[in-house]
Amino acid sequence: MKPVWILARREMAATFDSPIAYIAGTLFLVATGLLFFFGLGGTDDFFAGREATVRPLFDYAPWVLAVILPAVTMRLLAEEKRQGTLELLVTLPVTDLQIVLGKLLGAVGFLVVALAMTLVLPALVLSIGHPDIGAIVGGYVGLLLIGTTFLALGVMASTWTQNQIVAFIVGLMLCMFFWTATDALLRLVFDQPPPALALLSFQSQFADFARGVIDLRSVLYFLSVTTLAVLASTYALRSRHWQ
Repeated sequence: MKPVWILARREMAATFDSPIAYIAGTLFLVATGLLFFFGLGGTDDFFAGREATVRPLFDYAPWVLAVILPAVTMRLLAEEKRQGTLELLVTLPVTDLQIVLGKLLGAVGFLVVALAMTLVLPALVLSIGHPDIGAIVGGYVGLLLIGTTFLALGVMASTWTQNQIVAFIVGLMLCMFFWTATDALLRLVFDQPPPALALLSFQSQFADFARGVIDLRSVLYFLSVTTLAVLASTYALRSRHWQ
């Protein structure tokens, strides 16, 4: 695992050496802050709700992550392939799987920093009321899991192309599909989706975390999707040997 951690530290340093990390981090903090306080109008307005709760953060943050994180991952492998530095990287004593894991963990480092910046919101709520601490902890665990899954999907998209813009668009479409389309398709086909199929919905899996319930099945679900994306990325990276 040592090569993975070395690659992860290298990737995280490279991420924060580029303006993308600061632009994405700022956009994430501003967007989640605005949505937290003002929502989309109506009853989801924090001030209109007159309740000390962090729930709006967990309602909107996954949407923002689904847009922001593909911008972070778009360059991870696409840029390496475009510049020809990927071939230099593979001359090191690392496997394709270790390269993918290193890239992913480096991006997870950005995710952790981005989520840490939002802690000012629950801190503010705690200063004016008594929100459910369990719901806050569960919500952040859920955001870390779903954010990691979005990053894995973004890394997978980055292995498919040399163009960063294409990688961003494909990553964005994948994240949005898993966050919104699976739930919408189930509701389109079924008036009441069967429980087994409902488990395929990211929104259904995340809902328990937002309520403060850390369900092992939901944890395994996000880890399974992340693992499949990592394996698909490794397969796509390995396919260069066949060309």
